[in-house]
Amino acid sequence: MPAPLLPGPRTAPRWSDLLTPDPLSGAHWASCTRRPELVACGTAWDAVVIAPLERGLAGLDRLGLPLQAGHPVIADYVRHQLIVLVPAGTGHHCDIPGSRVLRDGTWLLIPADTHGTAAATWLSRPHPHTPRLIDAHRLREALLHAGSSLGTGTRSLE
Repeated sequence: MPAPLLPGPRTAPRWSDLLTPDPLSGAHWASCTRRPELVACGTAWDAVVIAPLERGLAGLDRLGLPLQAGHPVIADYVRHQLIVLVPAGTGHHCDIPGSRVLRDGTWLLIPADTHGTAAATWLSRPHPHTPRLIDAHRLREALLHAGSSLGTGTRSLE
């Protein structure tokens, strides 16, 4: 007689699990008293804006980055975009179809509190002392692969 099937180990959450906000997020956003803040890009980091959100999340899954490791990643559920912070001066490596780079002279809307808003919510909060910025070269390769597997490799941002 075959052995009974036992439940396997719980799989770790993936970035792609964050494609839609959880039900509590809407309640938090509705009660948010602090508006998102505009911060200058290009000094401490560049920001890579990726569309659609699904492609950016698939790229992060491909990189194998843990969700809670302190990599600063923001979701814009209104525009369906993902914003990933990379080291300053390296964002141009991710200037590929379906993404745009916010560098020196541009501004980014970031959550002012733990929950943020639908237009700017932390999917992974930056490490409090030194943010763990994502390598732009590795992100580019992951996005190119994710774009081809999702069929969104040439979609442009508006």
